[in-house]
Amino acid sequence: MTSGKTRSAVLNSLDDALRRQASRSVMFHSAVAAHLGIAVTDLTCLNILGLDGPRTPGQLADRIGITRGGAVTAMIDRLERAGYVRRTRDTADRRRVLVELADEAAADTVAPLFAGLGSAVATHLDTYTDDELAILLRMTSGLADTVGRETAALHNRDRPPKDPS
Repeated sequence: MTSGKTRSAVLNSLDDALRRQASRSVMFHSAVAAHLGIAVTDLTCLNILGLDGPRTPGQLADRIGITRGGAVTAMIDRLERAGYVRRTRDTADRRRVLVELADEAAADTVAPLFAGLGSAVATHLDTYTDDELAILLRMTSGLADTVGRETAALHNRDRPPKDPS
């Protein structure tokens, strides 16, 4: 290891850096949501739709970790009223409703708030070689999968019993 650091010290530093990056990402998304006048959960919904395309309300609820009933309906209603999403019928099954991004709102309102960060990240990534970028892609993809599994496990874990006192 460079600079005489042991593997353990480097792993500890990496853990600290990842925790710092995760916290700053949460704070950035909170700031974007506040700027838009929506909840962070609503912004998460927009991000999921932007990455994965149209989803059913149930799929969104499962991905975000909210209830399939009132919570997801209220979130979709808020986002629809604000012009960020629209409900459409699934062409394969007309009984099924899909939620999709309203492209114009996403492009005109949401995307510009991420433009500065996107540009800064691109500039930073330009300092890496192609081989280093491949390693970073493998790491971030693996971490995203791990965080997704751990999030699902937390959602599925039994809640502790309430204190009777």
